[in-house]
Amino acid sequence: MKLSDPQYRVLVSEAEWVGYGGAAGSGKSHIVTLDMLRHCQGPHANPMFRGLIMRRTYPQLTKSGALLDHCREMYRPYGAIYNHTRNEFEFPCGAKIALGSCQFEKNLEDYQGAQLDALAIDEATQWPLKFVQYLWGRARSKSGVKPRMKLSMNPDNDSWLYRFLYWWISTETGLPIPERSGVIRHFRYVEPEFHWYDEPQYQVSAETGEPECVTTSATFIGATLRDNTHLMQSDPAYRQRLEQMSEDDRDRFLNGCWLASSKTGAEWDRELFTNVYIPLEKFPVPKHANDIVRMFCVDPSKGRSVKKGDYSAIVCMAQTSELAYVDADLKRRSPSEIIEDLFLFCDQEHHRIRSGDLIGIESTQFQSIFRDLIMNYAANHLDYALSKYLMSGGIIIPVEDMLKKEMRIRRGLDKRLTQREFRFLENPGTTLLLQQIKQFDGIPGVGKHDDGPDALAMCTQLPRYEQEYWENLRKEK
Repeated sequence: MKLSDPQYRVLVSEAEWVGYGGAAGSGKSHIVTLDMLRHCQGPHANPMFRGLIMRRTYPQLTKSGALLDHCREMYRPYGAIYNHTRNEFEFPCGAKIALGSCQFEKNLEDYQGAQLDALAIDEATQWPLKFVQYLWGRARSKSGVKPRMKLSMNPDNDSWLYRFLYWWISTETGLPIPERSGVIRHFRYVEPEFHWYDEPQYQVSAETGEPECVTTSATFIGATLRDNTHLMQSDPAYRQRLEQMSEDDRDRFLNGCWLASSKTGAEWDRELFTNVYIPLEKFPVPKHANDIVRMFCVDPSKGRSVKKGDYSAIVCMAQTSELAYVDADLKRRSPSEIIEDLFLFCDQEHHRIRSGDLIGIESTQFQSIFRDLIMNYAANHLDYALSKYLMSGGIIIPVEDMLKKEMRIRRGLDKRLTQREFRFLENPGTTLLLQQIKQFDGIPGVGKHDDGPDALAMCTQLPRYEQEYWENLRKEK
């Protein structure tokens, strides 16, 4: 079968992580099964090569027409024998390609000790980031083949992949940016953010004293059904069937739009979040007194938990006469890191805190200690803008709203979202905030991350909280 141009570019890409796909019918499964074949036959056959192709659940591998059938059809002409017990294909040269699944976190233990030259994750939007990171950690080669990973995907705005791919995806249309397709960038993950660079980054190893690369190369290559001429010819009615799906699914599977979501029941319509990102140069900076008021709010978590801890949210909302501009920093972090990051956040040039701005912090239960921690840090770090703000008479407004969090979020965000009054600075932290807003369904539950929306809702109510603070002080007197 003749490859499409996007499929060919996936095969020749030098990136360690290659994301491919977008729309349905773009030949994603075909390319992840074909990619490893180069090491299993022909002049480059490597008897030590070990590859692994993954789907999230075992039925997704074995049902009729799924990956197992596709691999049998592709690999048998090259003499591969399928071992049902080990769920792998062994080629005459000795190379092996296994099929695997990992539905639950406990299943990750099945891959402990594995050594992989190549990893492919089909439908990667169904996978938690932690699972992908763990499997990538099993990529270590004995064959001399440099480990690489292919990630096929359909768009899903609620997946971690939307944040991962945001440089390659237009925030206005949700579609891949053609001129960036296949461009290689380099990332380093510092939870919960990907830090991106145009070039690989190096640090001197404490063990060897030599520079070593501390980043991973990655790229994304978008494709749609139009690129797969073979399928268009063999099944011309396939496009018509996609057009008959629901609007949200049609946007995802036919158009390849990353603004669409797999989830239903969210509080706010996805259409409200189109064309809401702005670049840094459009974030408003005060020109004279009272033309812009910035509200800074902090929603601290109970501490760092890599597995399922809450995010600590630091949010700035710059309110003009027409719109509210939002920047955010969301991370899982310890109390000391919250304080340090808050001072750094308030020191950024585009929203450096000044007299006339307001800053508040949720102060119920354990969170009440943070006001004292902030004041102590300011006394010992006088050069920060927040330190100067506090030393000149500014206050940290305690937010002690007893209303349930879901109601606070609705009260603060519903009107502004439905009237499209927010604009969000285009960066990873604010992208995560917007993702949490999109996922908000108003139903309480364990493991739901709504700290970002709660902090933004606090920003919208901060003048009221300030008034309540002064009224309570007068009553105490």
